[in-house]
Amino acid sequence: MKFTGRGIFKLLFTGLLVFALNTAVFAQEEKTTVRVGLSNQSFSTFEHQSADFSSPDEVSITDMASNTQVKIPGSNVFRAYLKDGAFSVDVQSETILKDAKGPLVITPKEKIGIENLNRKGQPAYYAGLMELKQTKPDRFNIINVLDLQTYLKGVVPNEMPVSFGLEALKAQAVAARNYANRPQNAYKNYDICDSTACQVYYGINSQKEISDRAVDETNGIFALYKDEPILALYSSTAGGITEDWKNVYGTGSAEEKPYLTSVCDDSKQNFLKTEEDVRKYYSNKALSYDIKSPRYRWIAEWETPELEEVLNKTLAEQSRAGLVEPKFDGSFKLEGLEDIKVLKRGNSGKALEIEIIFKNGTYKVKKELGIRRVLKKNNAMLASANFFVDKEGKLSKEAKIETKKDNLEIPDESKSEAVFSFEKLISPITKHTNSPARFIITGGGFGHGVGMSQYGAGYMSSMGKKYDEILKHYYSNITLGTMQKEVLWNPYGIKYKSEFYYSKSQKQKCILKVFNPKRVSSLAFSINSHTFNPDMTGYSAKVLGMDITKYLKDGVNTVVFEPLDTKDKNKTVTYQIEVGN
Repeated sequence: MKFTGRGIFKLLFTGLLVFALNTAVFAQEEKTTVRVGLSNQSFSTFEHQSADFSSPDEVSITDMASNTQVKIPGSNVFRAYLKDGAFSVDVQSETILKDAKGPLVITPKEKIGIENLNRKGQPAYYAGLMELKQTKPDRFNIINVLDLQTYLKGVVPNEMPVSFGLEALKAQAVAARNYANRPQNAYKNYDICDSTACQVYYGINSQKEISDRAVDETNGIFALYKDEPILALYSSTAGGITEDWKNVYGTGSAEEKPYLTSVCDDSKQNFLKTEEDVRKYYSNKALSYDIKSPRYRWIAEWETPELEEVLNKTLAEQSRAGLVEPKFDGSFKLEGLEDIKVLKRGNSGKALEIEIIFKNGTYKVKKELGIRRVLKKNNAMLASANFFVDKEGKLSKEAKIETKKDNLEIPDESKSEAVFSFEKLISPITKHTNSPARFIITGGGFGHGVGMSQYGAGYMSSMGKKYDEILKHYYSNITLGTMQKEVLWNPYGIKYKSEFYYSKSQKQKCILKVFNPKRVSSLAFSINSHTFNPDMTGYSAKVLGMDITKYLKDGVNTVVFEPLDTKDKNKTVTYQIEVGN
């Protein structure tokens, strides 16, 4: 079926001229492949001196500097290592490649494993290829290069329990796809890392059937705000109320992310504005999608001497990170912990600034993460910053009675035993006169609490909510759809293609949006087997839309645009598919 002429497009927005111009010029392209930096067993470093690989099938290794290539038969363990700026590869104690400047590219037939690296209790195997790229004369990165969909299948079951259900896993797949496509400049040799510093990626041995399905059934779909992919942050458990992005990650400038605003699970619940609100909310298991999380509500307790010891270390650490005022360098010991006060809170009651009062110093700690890292228990940072503080008792009544003796004899400081005795005797009065015996922190949630709550998504899925409903609950005023793709003239006949999954059972409308600020003369495109070639000279609007729902099928759908006509050589058009209302 072929359609020609006018009338297939409708004017979508009359007031978006500036936006349409901007998005058409600066459209972010969807990644088809992703480069993942692989860490060691403990996730402590991404730099390796050597690594042992194996594959059930033949593997080729190419030195990209010299184009030298060697092949290794299947089921052989081979070692790649770097020394004095040159790579070598050994198989069974025989060096088959040496003095290679790299990068080295290791290409398996189907999969490749890294020996002595386990992920989720299983040997680590990866699809795609491996690139070894030098970082220092004797260190290199291992970079797994693979297609985006396969990468996501190694992420979703490791970021969310598969028991949370298909729709929750779909929501996680969309969030993970958004995250993988975010603009980044944090890493030099790769796009994203495999640890919790980015999003957890364990390779193909960790894949599960239901999470693979979630990735496949959201293929090409992104969470969008004003047609651009959002920063789809997520954490384990929000605690019933998510937090505003600017409160956790903002820098104090005018920058905001309107889709990452605070959301209450219970529509009758208000934001927590007072200390009384916070205490009442986190003392009880209020109605919430997070209620099944083991970290929905929690308590952390310290004996005061224990907490003092922790704070002497963590305040120095967070001072180096610039989150403590005044800075504490650890050159003296902080003593006599008297109080911990929350000075500033977010909408969820999240502590954004606290004051820690010792007898010999008072310190303010800023930022949610800084606060959690300061208040460690058993060497683990606090589950979240949604908390209130209680104090209990007074330190050592016996010690206080002992220090009431007035006629203490000052010992001779030249005698070490006497000095020790003196310190032991007076320490209760100099350190702990006003100190409580214990500090108790009661709180809720696990993680930063911005964006989607994973336990909340799991509960919503169990209630029959679809993945788009889950995403739209946690990310305000978003739409779902493909990323924008720019169409140009090119002399090679290269076409511009987008793929996306559509389920007819959800009965969602799909709109093909065309951003046409430069007013091209013609467009030629196809939707699955249906072709269109409208004359564009009659369209004056900058943003046009076409309902394409009736041309779609269950499963993966393909939209292909032909290159622009030669008379539109210096023009561009951008298109995008919006799924749902």
